[in-house]
Amino acid sequence: MKSLIFGSSPNAFSAALSLAEAGHQVQMVESANHLGAPYHTLEAGGEMGLADLHFCPQLAQRFQIGLQLLHHGGRTALRSDGSFVRATAQQLEGIYPAQDAERWPKFVQLLDQTSALLGQLLQSPQAPQDLGEQWRALGRRQSLEVLRLPWMSLRDLLDEWFLDEALKGMLAEVALEGVAQGPFASGTVFHLLRRWVRGDALRPATVQGGSSALIAALLKAATQKGVKICHSPGQPQLDCSERQLTLNDQVFAFDQLLSDKDARWTYTQLVSPRFLETEFNTAIHRVRGRGCWQRALAQGDWPEAWPEASQSDIIHVHPGLRNLERAYDALKRNQVASQAPVQLCWPHFVDSSRPQQLVQASLGYGSGTLPTALTDVQTFGPVDYEREWQCPQGQLWGGETDLSQSFFLRPIPAYEAELPGLDLCGASLHPGDYSGRAGHWAAQKVLQALAAT
Repeated sequence: MKSLIFGSSPNAFSAALSLAEAGHQVQMVESANHLGAPYHTLEAGGEMGLADLHFCPQLAQRFQIGLQLLHHGGRTALRSDGSFVRATAQQLEGIYPAQDAERWPKFVQLLDQTSALLGQLLQSPQAPQDLGEQWRALGRRQSLEVLRLPWMSLRDLLDEWFLDEALKGMLAEVALEGVAQGPFASGTVFHLLRRWVRGDALRPATVQGGSSALIAALLKAATQKGVKICHSPGQPQLDCSERQLTLNDQVFAFDQLLSDKDARWTYTQLVSPRFLETEFNTAIHRVRGRGCWQRALAQGDWPEAWPEASQSDIIHVHPGLRNLERAYDALKRNQVASQAPVQLCWPHFVDSSRPQQLVQASLGYGSGTLPTALTDVQTFGPVDYEREWQCPQGQLWGGETDLSQSFFLRPIPAYEAELPGLDLCGASLHPGDYSGRAGHWAAQKVLQALAAT
């Protein structure tokens, strides 16, 4: 059985390793400019795209991929007056109302319970049979609280729990990083839960040496399993009837093709619309992917006025719910936001192998003002992600990750493209999930279909 994996994210490697284990002849082909999208560490040591690790530890163990995980200490919100509030899973530190400190452990517990149930829906090919029993076991009051959370706005939830504006703004920025929605919109708590499910809401993890170290480890494991890998930037051409993919005069024959690219790119760029029904072509253009994430890399020392205990944290500069909503108002009008959220970190304090003065910044809504002390600033945004990694509209998550797209539009319901031997294996299947699970499940689906015949 000849299997072709198109793409090179952790999901693509996971699909390739799973099929190679089953005895398939597996080839991986990447036509984007960089291998490993959306993970890529530049020569200067900074991340061009996603910096947080999402690879599933269970799959890493199964495929014998040795990774040294490193965690940020927590998240710190810096106010304009120089004071701060620091949040970890255990407690709050710094200056904050006593009521917020009392409520914080209960808030963390609620999100833990909700994300445990939601995670089984998002990170499993089918809902567990005992999911209803697990929900009812929370008790009447807590189960109803869990049920209403995903549909709430971040403003309603955070105003209900906390008084401190910096703390509320920081949690909202965590939820909306790379998302084209404001905190006042209904259903935005779902974004916070999605981050909580992945475990990177308060303590994001990275790999020693940067994201490219993860891709190098996956590349080594795949090569040892006999997977042939071709990285050749260009425009691929797919002949569905002959089951052949042509890239820069190289022809790849396959029995099964799994596309790691998102649904919209796969069915508009890889597959010609003439191979698809009119209804399917209409449905695929409803899948939204507006990107608004901009990453900046710069040089600078840790400011002396900032708390030393926060050096390993993600730093949120002057966050606030109202500032965030005003910045989103500018975005939806195609204007530059004057008070867009900014998140900073010094990777060296987490990973000593990274350059000491390297600063990584995430600029919400594609704009933001960096501290004036930073120099040699490089920025990467949606245009770069579309050009370098073939992400339509520059969306890194494989499509927008709101409730409607996560549960109703990705993959496209009731529309099955009648293309034999073609399916998806990437983050389009499970919103924003680059953990490798989606690729593994796509491979299992192929193997089960073969077993049934």
